[in-house]
Amino acid sequence: MDGKILKKKLQLLDIQLNEVAKRLDISPQNLQNRFKSKEITLDFLIEISKSVNVSVYYFIKGTIYENDFLQPDNHTLKEPESEFLINKGSVVDAKNQTIEILEREVEDLRNDKDFLKKIIDAKIEFGKNTDSASDN
Repeated sequence: MDGKILKKKLQLLDIQLNEVAKRLDISPQNLQNRFKSKEITLDFLIEISKSVNVSVYYFIKGTIYENDFLQPDNHTLKEPESEFLINKGSVVDAKNQTIEILEREVEDLRNDKDFLKKIIDAKIEFGKNTDSASDN
């Protein structure tokens, strides 16, 4: 949007430009410099709209930009391309491999637990046998 159009629309609101600058927390000179711009950013347009409590559409209505604003989007959203979307099968394969590895680790831990239990049981039994032999 052209800065001249923005300035004219603001003046129609009967708000002093010094007041607008104050609300935007910029100097009046800075505001005047922005009006000289051929392209006002959308961010600045939104800031102006909020500062004077009107819709962004107020500034667009009746200008050459209105038709662009009212045009329906004629392009569809497209999923971003990424290796995860392209190679869904490889993600599944990787997860299956992880599951297999974890299952093997669980089995190894169970075997270790059983082995340690046998060692402990043997020590306990050995201790009992040693105590009974010393009693005799």
